[in-house]
Amino acid sequence: MESEPRRFILASGSPRRRAMFAEMGVAFEVVVSNVPEDEMHGETPDAHVRRLAYAKADEVARGRDDALVLGVDTIVVIDGEILGKPANEGDAERMLGRLAGRDHTVFTGYALVWTAGVARESRVVQSRVFMRALTPERIQWYVATGEPMDKAGAYAIQGIGASLVTRVEGSYTCVVGLPLAEAVLDIERLVGPEWLFGRRP
Repeated sequence: MESEPRRFILASGSPRRRAMFAEMGVAFEVVVSNVPEDEMHGETPDAHVRRLAYAKADEVARGRDDALVLGVDTIVVIDGEILGKPANEGDAERMLGRLAGRDHTVFTGYALVWTAGVARESRVVQSRVFMRALTPERIQWYVATGEPMDKAGAYAIQGIGASLVTRVEGSYTCVVGLPLAEAVLDIERLVGPEWLFGRRP
């Protein structure tokens, strides 16, 4: 390969996504996008997360030279309804009431944008999550911890929310917020198998 991106930028403020790369010992920068996570009429969950992932990556990539930018978006879907981040505690309780005792699907889409214009790549991964039955009191207790307030579907499987989930079918890291194996595979395909892991902090 004649040239490689000099910088790896995560276009997300999510501490879960940051932790994934930090724990692998990968050097990266965080630049949070300001893209509104609005839903478009008639948009499928797959198209929704892919569009937002590209929008976030493209916004952060704009004006930056020779960087690989990763944009990500995660949603929870049940009965055809997209559940993003709750607007308030009441909204979080409503979402958890919908999910309790049932299964739902988590969609995470990511987009990779090489700002030199060499390549673009995106992927959407789905996982099925089964949640235990919950009393209104248990839902209120969980919401009161504050954990649900910035999470799609109002729960965090990598936190206290793990106590609510009985089973996951598919990628666990997709539910956390980034299907890591797939993302690493696509990064290796775009810029070479050694590029990511040659970047130490």
